[in-house]
Amino acid sequence: MSENSEVTIFDVAEAAGVSITTVSRILNNKPDVAESTRQRVQKVIDELGFIPHAQAQRLASRKSRTIALLFPLERAVSPLEQDFIVGGAAAAGEENFFFNFITAPITESSLLNLYRSAQVDGIILMEIHLDDWRVKLLRDNDFPFVMIGRCADNEGLNFVDLDFDAAIVTAFDHLVELGHRQIGFLALPAHMREQQYGPAIRSLTGYERARQKHGLDVRIWEVNIAVEDMFEATLDILDEQPDLTALVAMQGSPTVGVIRALRQAGRTVPDDFSVVGFATANVAELITPPLTVIDFPAFTMGYQAAKMLIDQINKNSVENGQILLPSELIVRKSTKPINAVISDSGEG
Repeated sequence: MSENSEVTIFDVAEAAGVSITTVSRILNNKPDVAESTRQRVQKVIDELGFIPHAQAQRLASRKSRTIALLFPLERAVSPLEQDFIVGGAAAAGEENFFFNFITAPITESSLLNLYRSAQVDGIILMEIHLDDWRVKLLRDNDFPFVMIGRCADNEGLNFVDLDFDAAIVTAFDHLVELGHRQIGFLALPAHMREQQYGPAIRSLTGYERARQKHGLDVRIWEVNIAVEDMFEATLDILDEQPDLTALVAMQGSPTVGVIRALRQAGRTVPDDFSVVGFATANVAELITPPLTVIDFPAFTMGYQAAKMLIDQINKNSVENGQILLPSELIVRKSTKPINAVISDSGEG
């Protein structure tokens, strides 16, 4: 067949049944390709009349020095999510890479187009689901990527994540050590659980572990990540279970809605009610009273994910490609021993 400038590297990969990266390696005479694969791809190249062009060469050499964080926005970016972005950008800058933040909805087509265009050398994925189609697509095409979060099956994958299971147990341990037994749990919203969003599922596992560990009859409510939703939910919870003395909340900075609701209901934090949240240090300090939290090291996670991805791009391998960060409880002013609560309320 005569040479055809309209045939792309993607067409060759699809016709040969291999990834784009494999075609790229063959075009650039890389040694790490099986001879049978090389011959099959070369036959397709000849049959289609493919002409290697600038895009293919760019894909092979990966000279864009750009990585992208994919985070389709369904809501405003929270302070916690901003820290992921800032951390990733800081790491990229240290390595002389550009850092893109892509907020458009991601489809299979748009993700493939991002890959095919060679606009970026690698991708950081967020909002990971236990069975995530994006992970499968990128893995099948040998495209460099790192997850903030992790799937159910992480064999051979690179990720940075917080141990949500252990974190929930730590939060309940703290409250039980303070004497609390009537504790409520504000879990992530139901749609996140139904979509198999990793933190939603793993935090429920932690809740069940904590419940069994301490013999608690803990109620659970699934609440949207918004201040007003947290406010309304807390008022409803107090009506349903007025004997509660503590809450663990997964929703980050919107936990301020819990504090507002408690105040409106005549409860004082921490004098007669304790609250443990999940938040970054700077957010926890801004809430009144300062919130006892499982620290969410979003900056560190974004930073480490970007460093890991750039190592993968530069070296084609990562020494420690799976980082599960331990939970760290930071005690501030929103928790108090239950005996002190009872004692204080009995004074008169």
